[in-house]
Amino acid sequence: MQLSSVRLQRFRACRDTTVEFASDITVLVGENASGKSAVIDALRLATFPASGRQTAWFAADRDLDRRESPGVQVEVTARYGELTEVEKAVYLAELLDAHGDLIYTTSFATNPEVPRRSVTSWSVSGSRAEDPEPALRRRISHVYLPPLRDAVRDLDGGDQTQLHDVLRILINSDHDVESDFLDAANNALEGVAKHPLAVNTSKAIQGFFTQTTPPNREHLIGLNQQDLDLRRIARLLRIQLAEQGIDLGDVASTGLGYANLLYISMIVLQLVKAKDSDLTLLLVEEPEAHLHPQLQLVLLDFLRTQAASSGTPAAGAPEGAQTSGKVQVIVTTHSPVLASTVSIEKIVVIARDEDTKDWSTRATALSKLGLAPAARRKIDRYLNSTRAALLFARDVILVEGVAEMLVLPALATFHLNGSDIPEDEAKKRLRQFRSATIISVEGVDFEPYLQLLLAGEHPRVDRVVVVTDRDHTGAGDVRKTTYETNFPRAYADGRLHVTVGGTTLEAELFRETGNEQLLQNAFKVLHPKSDHHWKNVLDAVDGKSPDERAEGFAAAIRRTSADDGPYLDISKGDFAHLVADAIEESTGKEGSTLTVPAYLREVVDAAAHAAPDRTA
Repeated sequence: MQLSSVRLQRFRACRDTTVEFASDITVLVGENASGKSAVIDALRLATFPASGRQTAWFAADRDLDRRESPGVQVEVTARYGELTEVEKAVYLAELLDAHGDLIYTTSFATNPEVPRRSVTSWSVSGSRAEDPEPALRRRISHVYLPPLRDAVRDLDGGDQTQLHDVLRILINSDHDVESDFLDAANNALEGVAKHPLAVNTSKAIQGFFTQTTPPNREHLIGLNQQDLDLRRIARLLRIQLAEQGIDLGDVASTGLGYANLLYISMIVLQLVKAKDSDLTLLLVEEPEAHLHPQLQLVLLDFLRTQAASSGTPAAGAPEGAQTSGKVQVIVTTHSPVLASTVSIEKIVVIARDEDTKDWSTRATALSKLGLAPAARRKIDRYLNSTRAALLFARDVILVEGVAEMLVLPALATFHLNGSDIPEDEAKKRLRQFRSATIISVEGVDFEPYLQLLLAGEHPRVDRVVVVTDRDHTGAGDVRKTTYETNFPRAYADGRLHVTVGGTTLEAELFRETGNEQLLQNAFKVLHPKSDHHWKNVLDAVDGKSPDERAEGFAAAIRRTSADDGPYLDISKGDFAHLVADAIEESTGKEGSTLTVPAYLREVVDAAAHAAPDRTA
């Protein structure tokens, strides 16, 4: 069994939001206040806590959609699929739909006159029939791990609840193992009670106590062990932790990060060994708390592996044997590191559908975008921890290479600070530009990334700006037409802007004679003894038109040898750093000759939301 989807109706900002889940692990990504926690809280309300201790309650004044009036119902509908034959038999009375999936709807009354005990009700199937077997709902449970949890307190507390739960799970129903363990503990404590120190202590107390009682009411004192049950033994034990090669010590001494990993490991151990539930949802909010990036990667891989392997019969088990509990992990995160660890097939983007007071939460499972397998694999390989930031961004600038990524921010600052718009407006636009995520696709194939950002029913971004070169073949113009045709809705509503330059960034800067000295200075820093190469380029373009200047410079940096003509050996990344430094030094200075190429001014204005609105 697996949770296939959940539909939230009138729950907080989720007016009518459906979230689809992968069978093992699903990562919910999105900006702050987009609705990720609402999805988690809805699942906490719609399923039973595995511990039996409820930690989430419905409150109409908080959980009812702010656009609705009290009296309407809030509903959370969970759909479970992939039931085994055994599970189908167990839930037979509740499988009323032809599709064979199990559907539970939890409804919450919001009328303040409804008694508290009657606020929550349950139904089954798409027809909302009365649940014929309410007890079965408890076979689907959840464990919730909140953000910034105090794992040290939970692991090192006096009651040692986590340790006791692990012991109980491992013992299962093996009474012989439990009996042997309890006997060993009690025998050990009996030996302590017979130690000479304990005996002498008893005698000393007896001597003083005897003097306080009359002879005919004399009492005897003894130090004997207390019979221990499993919970008392757990309280006597302490989990300790240390890096290999170091003596064990208190959990707190290793830091919050490793304490969190230990805590999560113990939770997962209990879940995968348990047989009380057919399905347990492990709901983890912001697991990156207290963990550096490498530990985040290890943690998510661990959760994915354990979830994928849970619910399967043990090796050699007889056919039809009861399996261990199926675990399904649902994670919320702000961390690009975590988002880059899993395939996009495991990612659901949670976003606002519009930036107005009436915004609503929308969820897009990236597995449902219709990406071809080759495109999906390309994106999976591409999304490292830096580039995965595009999954969280509302504004994205896609560029071909590292040069544009490094130089564009400096050009934006220069352009907006030097524009003739009021200073306050310039600062506002610059702040908007800086909120955009600039991503280098290391090539010219923007299509998979545009699909990732723009495909699907619900908008997930406010603006995507594509910056591409025309190239001498005119391929850039073809790309522009293709993208605007393939994403007509995004183009029409102004979310997609495709800007085509000329040859290449460096050549387009060289097109303007006022930029010549800045570029020359950068080249001289890169190659102090290559002035003659730069002079050869200048001689070749002397008296030429701007187009010829740009083409001549582009040809020079394409060549691999001076034997074929003017030749400039530039490392695009190193050269771009130097050019960006020079642009930053020119910003705000009077008399600067720097000119921002027209197509890059268009890019900056589009990313700063200063471009004309096509819907106007």
